[in-house]
Amino acid sequence: MQTPAGATHPRPLVGLLLAGATGLIGAATWLVLADMHLAAGACAAGAGGFLLALSGVRSGATERFLDSTVDRVFDGCILGAIAWSTRRSDLAAATGALVALGASFLAAYVAAKGKALGYGIESGRLNRAVRYALVSVGLMTGWISASLWALVAMSAGTAVVRASHVVKEERA
Repeated sequence: MQTPAGATHPRPLVGLLLAGATGLIGAATWLVLADMHLAAGACAAGAGGFLLALSGVRSGATERFLDSTVDRVFDGCILGAIAWSTRRSDLAAATGALVALGASFLAAYVAAKGKALGYGIESGRLNRAVRYALVSVGLMTGWISASLWALVAMSAGTAVVRASHVVKEERA
């Protein structure tokens, strides 16, 4: 099996960061389902910290791919667990979690598709940091519904801005 052009084997630090992030995502997911939101928020914050550190040290194509994949795992697992666990007790939070999940996946898709088609779409660390913070702080403070709807607005706005960059580049 051949390695794609530009792909490299992940450096040991990257592997440790990915393993740490994945473990904390799993713990946060379990803690959300166990209705232990303060601890879940702390684990989510730790996972976000690992992923932000990873985005600062990644360099090869394989590392960028793995980083992006684990970032999607963060959203899918934690937001999915929030939606599931609040579906009967807090419909606004459950709905916010599902809409935020869809909006974050849409923003990621627009970025990936735009880059694949050769458009200059940037994915900033600040956007990621705010996403992780909104989920973590919402869990730790009990303001989960408000933080999720803020995440919806931010993720949907990010998708629109990224799509508008494609349109502007196409017109240029």
